[in-house]
Amino acid sequence: MSYKVYQMSEIDDCTTHLSDIDAFICFDVAEDRSLNALLKLNEKSNLNTAMVITLGTAGASPASKGLNAQNLVAEFVNVDKNLSSSIIPCLQMIEKYVNGKKSLGIDISSMPIPYIAQILHFLHRKHESISLTIYYTEPSHYNLNNLFEFSSFSGEIDIRTVPGYEGETSQVGEVKRVVFYLMGFEMTYLSKLIPQDVNPNEIAPINGFPSYFPKYKDISLINNDTNFYAQDIEIVYSEANNPFEAYNTMVVLANKFDGFRIDIIPVGTKPMALGACMFALNQGDSKCRIIFPFPADYRPNQSTGCGKLWEYKL
Repeated sequence: MSYKVYQMSEIDDCTTHLSDIDAFICFDVAEDRSLNALLKLNEKSNLNTAMVITLGTAGASPASKGLNAQNLVAEFVNVDKNLSSSIIPCLQMIEKYVNGKKSLGIDISSMPIPYIAQILHFLHRKHESISLTIYYTEPSHYNLNNLFEFSSFSGEIDIRTVPGYEGETSQVGEVKRVVFYLMGFEMTYLSKLIPQDVNPNEIAPINGFPSYFPKYKDISLINNDTNFYAQDIEIVYSEANNPFEAYNTMVVLANKFDGFRIDIIPVGTKPMALGACMFALNQGDSKCRIIFPFPADYRPNQSTGCGKLWEYKL
């Protein structure tokens, strides 16, 4: 499997013109960054339509109230906050919205990772000709529980495969399996994230580095120190805000573990999860699956402020 050559850029106040796209999809979950990319695109490009998805009763960001007053037709869609439920109704609405479009922008800043994965799988299978551009806004700060703990999940967690990324089933011991674990600074229970039916022969942790805020990198390493170093497991590193480097890192690991079935657990940054989805889709249905801890609910107000805005050309 070959490396991916990529194009990514930072969008700031000096950016005079953004990519022209026909349609735009984003999640609005009452975070300051939820609509940042949409508002920038509306200001600096010809974008005048968007599908804004809200998650259950999570609420909306204050900026959403003025969207339709800014030469922008925003279609609001509400989906079940239980991520374990089927997103087929949401995909049906996306199918209707993107039909006939040549280019599409997707903001993953506030989008739950299972939705990122399933929407990309849907577009890959049904609308491969659409030109995709992905946007991601870093927060100014994450709202930590305390000095060293952060959690975006609430309630019980159901660890299972993401629909569309089930991979090829096999009995334990039939083939060798390796887990690519994309680390986030909130996860302190690696063993619980690997279902017993996986029983991997190898674990390859990938830590986002350098984090845009240095202390988050330190928290990640401290929280996962016991899990990895006690087991003499080597951690590899990838750029936290670069999905293409996450992709290329997994290419290196896939070549190292040639012949292994691959399980990916993307609980790092959203850009790293995007890289994992790209990798899995390019691997094909049989060789790779994605496992995720589906929460009963998402904790509201996970972050504040808006940091850098990134554009990724797929």
